[in-house]
Amino acid sequence: MSDPVLVAVPPKGGSFDDVLKRLVKIGWVRPEVVSALRRLIKEDKRRVKLEEGLIQLWAANGHEFEATMRAADRFGHDLGDIEQALGRMRRYTDEAGKVQLDYTGKSGVEQLLGLIRQDPDPELREAAYALHLQLDLTRPGKPSRMVFNQLEIDVPRPGRTGVRAILLGTDHEVTPTWLRKHKRDISLTCYDAFHNTLLDALDTPQVRNWQELTHHLIQANTDVRILGSLGLDDYLGHCVLMSSRLAAEAERLANGHRGHWAADASDPKLALLKRTPVLIDPAYEEVYGLILNAPAHGITFETGPKDIETTCATQDRVAIYIVRSGSTVAVTPGLCVVGHELITSETIVAVNQGRLDQNPAVGALVEGLAPSATDNTTRWRQTLKAKLGDKFVLAP
Repeated sequence: MSDPVLVAVPPKGGSFDDVLKRLVKIGWVRPEVVSALRRLIKEDKRRVKLEEGLIQLWAANGHEFEATMRAADRFGHDLGDIEQALGRMRRYTDEAGKVQLDYTGKSGVEQLLGLIRQDPDPELREAAYALHLQLDLTRPGKPSRMVFNQLEIDVPRPGRTGVRAILLGTDHEVTPTWLRKHKRDISLTCYDAFHNTLLDALDTPQVRNWQELTHHLIQANTDVRILGSLGLDDYLGHCVLMSSRLAAEAERLANGHRGHWAADASDPKLALLKRTPVLIDPAYEEVYGLILNAPAHGITFETGPKDIETTCATQDRVAIYIVRSGSTVAVTPGLCVVGHELITSETIVAVNQGRLDQNPAVGALVEGLAPSATDNTTRWRQTLKAKLGDKFVLAP
């Protein structure tokens, strides 16, 4: 029996939804199962957000059950849902002797998932068995969340033997590492994490998208190959955010120059990036540092707060942050996107070349995915410019 093809997909979020929709369209996964998966993950995300609100409500209402229930009623919550949530959430006594509320513990969330696995609906049961629990490391308190784990599928091929595959939910930050170590065969995740794990396989670290990476990849150093875009409408950019005041100053410094940030040492806009530490997601610190040649230009970084957009707009701080549709920038007063993005990203089809050479089934699945070489940068920038107008300063 041949090994199944291991296909990495995002475990949650909009990328997960988009990838699974595409797999339904090409006939890999039944739509009923995908609908059930999306429903369960979104419902559990709502649970976590409700519990986050209750933790704050509990602290604001004397750390008491009845007072918290009354406050929840005033906010229009269903009291049955609130009572159930408070009943399962953890309690602990802090150093001041106050009883604090915390997210539902792992065992409690496991019980919720176990109940769904006994649901009369067969698609819901199948979806529940495809999930597992994971700590949400991005949220204070680190709650346990239901995320996609794995799903076995049989991909039909008319007139030929079908292909057995396993979809594996893998955070895109670690997917390239697993792909490189022959522990995944195909990756259907966002490109922007591939810099970090392929730096030793590039002849220059200053690449800004998957097309540039393929041109600068030293293939003898790695089996990872990016074959193209999956063709989803999920383009994004790692963009420089500034207040409108700083953006106007950047425009004056640039004097009409619309090149990439740090395209050369004479880029006058860099002066604004070294006045104070640039706010970032620390997962991308190494990549941003290399692209901007940060040590040479005196640029330093700082982990950004949760409300990084508001901080930039109101405190004259500079940030590098992911911009997708531009909706948040558009509704945040005084916030601008300035110049070229540092990195552009989208969901890509990547493979392990060794596995592709050894297992014909990997090639069969790649053929079905039909990766595209189309560069969506211009179209994405035009859409962003149409939404942001004058808030997109020095637009490429």
